[in-house]
Amino acid sequence: MLRTIGLKLVRLVPVLFIVSAATSLLIELVPGDPILVIIGTEGDIEDYERIEEELGLNRNVASRYIDWLGNIFTGDFGEQITRPGVKVADRLKQTFPVTIQISLMGMAMALLISVPMGSWAAYRAGTRFDRYSSGAAFGIISIPSFLAGLLLIFLFVFHSTIPRYAVFILGLAWSIWLLWSAARAQREGAGGVLLRLAAAIVVAGLTVWLANKWPSFPRQGFVRWTSEDGRLENLRSSLLPAITVGLTEIAVFMRLLRGDMQSTLQEDFILSARAKGMPPVRILARDALRPSSFSLITLAGVAFGRLIGGTVIVETIFRLPGMGSLIVNDGVNVGDFPVVQGGVLILATFYVVLNGAIDISYSYLDPRLRRGR
Repeated sequence: MLRTIGLKLVRLVPVLFIVSAATSLLIELVPGDPILVIIGTEGDIEDYERIEEELGLNRNVASRYIDWLGNIFTGDFGEQITRPGVKVADRLKQTFPVTIQISLMGMAMALLISVPMGSWAAYRAGTRFDRYSSGAAFGIISIPSFLAGLLLIFLFVFHSTIPRYAVFILGLAWSIWLLWSAARAQREGAGGVLLRLAAAIVVAGLTVWLANKWPSFPRQGFVRWTSEDGRLENLRSSLLPAITVGLTEIAVFMRLLRGDMQSTLQEDFILSARAKGMPPVRILARDALRPSSFSLITLAGVAFGRLIGGTVIVETIFRLPGMGSLIVNDGVNVGDFPVVQGGVLILATFYVVLNGAIDISYSYLDPRLRRGR
């Protein structure tokens, strides 16, 4: 296992080198001159040439890249060209946690919702739950992220009574259905009556509590986890962006897991477990989920890396100070290459490390890989 981890880490070096070199070359092709941003409209050609020489922008891209690469090994990402004296590393430290939190929350919600729904849809294939959940998944996939963000703002910010009453009605209907299910089980002499009653009481209690304590969500802005406003304000300001980035992933993960789980449920060891009278929850969670999760883990890793590097639209809609906004607004749009290089390097490092961890996790999920088969 240690040898595998070591090989994965060694392979990171050429990948990151190629990514950083390609970024340095591509940024030269992007329109925008950082010197014009500095001198403004009142500068002349002498000011332009003086600043160009002071910043070293009169040198070729290869020599600038070599100097930047040498500084990276000492932890120096340089300074912003358009904002002299501002360290790029400081800007990355400010923006990266915002993007990471939004992406983590979105991915966590996507997995927490899609795994049980996809597993149950596969177990109950062909039923109404399977048909309705599949239809809802196809509908969610067709909604682009910017439209989902605008819809969430419309509902939860400007018309918050609509989702509040919707949650209350759905929770009340769910608790009534649980009570009816408990009564039917009692008449038929089936088990689980007390469990259904307890679930109905819990759902009703949570529904009433949530209806009374329904939070108000901000239109834009972000409250940091370490701020004086507290962690509750942080969650309140980050919940809608997290739902926006995770909404599509819920549908994709659920459809993928449902297909893999359906194949696994036809295996002999699952049929044997059913014949022995094992509860469905145990069969799905302990026996079928593990061999069905390879594709899900791979896709989740790729999706997580995509979320971290592609949240610029969500950050723009909700005015979040994240990595996407930093790279695009403070880097690409004005030609500030140290910002672009540093941001892309951090994102690429996180992405390749994450995919390496996914490869290593396969050895845990499938013992045959550990034995070299």
